[in-house]
Amino acid sequence: MIKTLSLQTSNKKYMQIALVLLNEYLQTMKPNQENTKMVQNTLKPSIKAIGRAFIFILIFCFYGSYAQNTNVFYVKFNQKDSIGSPEQWLGKKAIERRTKYNIPTNKDDFPVNRNYINEILKDTLLHLRYTLKWHNAAVISADKENLDELLELPFVDMVKYVGIGEKDLDVEQPNFSKPRLKLKESDMSTTQLTIEDYGVSYHQNNQIGVVELHQNGFSGKGIEIAIFDAGFRNIDKIPAFLKHQSNGLLTYGYDVAGLDNNVISSDNHGTACASCFGAYDKGKYIGSAPNAGVTLFRTEYGSSEYPLEELNWCKAAELADSMGIDLISSSLGYNMFDDKRLSYTHKDLDGKTSYVSKAARIAVEKGIVVLNSAGNQGDNKWRKIGTPADVASILTIGAVDLKNNLGKFSSQGNNALGVIKPDISSCGVLAWVASPGGGYYQGYGTSYATPIAAGGVACLMQAYPELSPLEINNLVRITATQSDSPDSLMGYGVAQLDVAYKYQQQKKLSIQEPKFLKVDEHQAIISIPKGSKLTYNIFYHKKFLGLFNIKKTVKSGNFDETPDIARINFTNFKIKCSKKYTLKVDLKSPVGKYTLKYNDLSLCND
Repeated sequence: MIKTLSLQTSNKKYMQIALVLLNEYLQTMKPNQENTKMVQNTLKPSIKAIGRAFIFILIFCFYGSYAQNTNVFYVKFNQKDSIGSPEQWLGKKAIERRTKYNIPTNKDDFPVNRNYINEILKDTLLHLRYTLKWHNAAVISADKENLDELLELPFVDMVKYVGIGEKDLDVEQPNFSKPRLKLKESDMSTTQLTIEDYGVSYHQNNQIGVVELHQNGFSGKGIEIAIFDAGFRNIDKIPAFLKHQSNGLLTYGYDVAGLDNNVISSDNHGTACASCFGAYDKGKYIGSAPNAGVTLFRTEYGSSEYPLEELNWCKAAELADSMGIDLISSSLGYNMFDDKRLSYTHKDLDGKTSYVSKAARIAVEKGIVVLNSAGNQGDNKWRKIGTPADVASILTIGAVDLKNNLGKFSSQGNNALGVIKPDISSCGVLAWVASPGGGYYQGYGTSYATPIAAGGVACLMQAYPELSPLEINNLVRITATQSDSPDSLMGYGVAQLDVAYKYQQQKKLSIQEPKFLKVDEHQAIISIPKGSKLTYNIFYHKKFLGLFNIKKTVKSGNFDETPDIARINFTNFKIKCSKKYTLKVDLKSPVGKYTLKYNDLSLCND
């Protein structure tokens, strides 16, 4: 995963005491709301609270060093029965999603055979963590070095060691609760937002065209986003998510790592990531899809790295599917584990080998759009993406700065089968995110680029609910900044969701006439009938002898047999900032001849 700092315990009681005392300290600290560049303390901390918390943390760490862990195994079965009807195992929204996309139910939708579990648990040294219906497997804790004896059972196909976990957990069933608040004012509208209303988040949203989508009434409303991470500390308390609780938009999913419903007490990373798409703090920060539903799943352990975390991700995906989630945003990835024998190689990153890649693939097959971070290892020895970023049918997200320059840390593709990865990129260099203290700060990582992009994709899904996940993926790819020449660094380029929206609108209305979808200082993007021949000229008029206008061409070119979208790049030639230019496009298509003009074109790159 993207490593985060967190405390972890095998005795939750001691952890809770330490956190309560730490909270005493935090209550004496108030974020400086006037300075949103970073969370700053404006009051002196309570020395007494710090001391008490420090002592308990020392006790906690000492106790934790003696805490007992247990081995964890993946037990795969070789048979599965389709018992009952899908309605017994899937929620109403999950059934509706399948109906909308004409997805038939299959054995993946039915649970693991309970008789198999009962037979395995006759050994009192074995304990069930959870089952995985998509893998037809169980995840078992055991006070044993191996479970080879299970291979003698006729219904067991495979047993694999997947790491260590906390012993004697009291397993809770998910309850998917919603925190509620009553506020005097809970409006979350976006159509009339100004630059000032977006606060520090304006530029990272505008970079991928989200602001225009908001202005057109698409802010993620009706789209349910599940976010998988290491924890969501204070997300229920910070200003960014107060209105969500007043409008029923925040749901506590499940802590698959801790096997309970306490998703908000662990780590800061998930809070920061969720704010990228979900926050609504007018005047300070607006996320890329502030009106989407937000469901939180904790799948990670901060202090260890084993394939068990992959399986936690898989379980979260199954739960998300069953409750009707539309989109998964995951800023997690796997390649190297604490037990090196379990690590992956580059050849394994084929989108098919890992546990988590199977779950990501099936999630898409069930009608869920999945976005996952590429990873932050582009400037180290590994360099490559992890998994599930290697899955062809998901959107893998790289990181750029606000000038569309690649973040050097952003992990590189492609996957082992040569599929273009990452798919697209968005802001992950000095991206603004929320802190558990209530303020906002800048950070680095594809962890942040992913939820920023995810929110924009959710807005696109709201605009075109009829599009399947694969159709959404394709629309996002073909309208990104370098879709005509994708690479293994930025994929198809920086997402341009405003262009995607306009392009799909043209297609939906069956409009055959060419149209400028977007023109800025970098490029012109034109929707045109397939098979058209296009020529273009960029020119300005210059006075000759102060009397006559002379046309002076600075760039010209042509495209033969173009696809649906033509892109004219302006970045490879020098011009003067003081001049305004005209772009003229002549097009001969199967349905006719057309001329487009764009005046007052600013191409300043001095």
